[in-house]
This record gives sequence, C-alpha cells and structure tokens, in this order.
Amino acid sequence: MIKKIRHLGIIVNDIDASLAVYKNLLGLEDKDIRFVPERGTETETIFAFLSIGDIELEIIQPLTENFRTFLGNPPEGINHIAFVVDNLEEDVKAMEKKGVHLGHVTRSGILNMKRSKVAYFDPKDTGGMLIEFVEPL
Repeated sequence: MIKKIRHLGIIVNDIDASLAVYKNLLGLEDKDIRFVPERGTETETIFAFLSIGDIELEIIQPLTENFRTFLGNPPEGINHIAFVVDNLEEDVKAMEKKGVHLGHVTRSGILNMKRSKVAYFDPKDTGGMLIEFVEPL
C-alpha cells in the first residue's frame, strides 16, 4: 500500500522568511524551490516545494482567512505527512476497513490535482496526525 514518504506539509505565516531559513540551513538556491501556483498568481495560499533527497517539504502560507478556515485554522508547524501509494481508490478502501476514514479537505472523496490524486484521512482516526495519500498520475 504505502511506497514511501512523499512530503511533509508545513504551515507558515511568512513564506519568504521561512524559505530564507530553509535556504540557509539546507544550502538551497532559488532554483531549488518550486511554487504552486507560480509566484504572482492570485490565490488564497502559497505553496512552495523544496526537494530534500527523494522527499519534499511543502511549505504552505494561507493568504486568506477563508483558506485558513478551510484548512482548520492550523498553527505554524508540521501540518501533515503525505505517503505515495499505487492505487488510491483501493488504498482508501483498505484504510476504511481499518476504521480510518476520509476527512479534512477530502471528506467527500478523492481529489484529482492534475499531477496526482490525493486523499486526506481524519486525524481522529490516525492518532492526531493529518495523513495524506498521493497517487502520482
């Protein structure tokens, strides 16, 4: 079912300050950071991805109260861990058999994010940690 850790999602209040810290600590350059959507695009949040070996850090700065509320008003820090899976539909069913149900932004089903399909599980069923399954397309 789970193949590897894909990324850790980290909530921040100031993405530029946080990225400066990561660039310094990890020896990264601007070219090592991928923004989704690209910087300058109007959106409710900024996502920046930093590759560390074969996993990523997903740095998330909510820009609106609407999006912060959508995320559940998370504090700064690690928000979720994402695992790569082969077959998201089957793996979600297997988790449900274990008593772990969809929650968070995917309460009503799996999301197709263009480059991957994702599902988040209810932290009440996972020991308090928000867990995301990702099936790359």
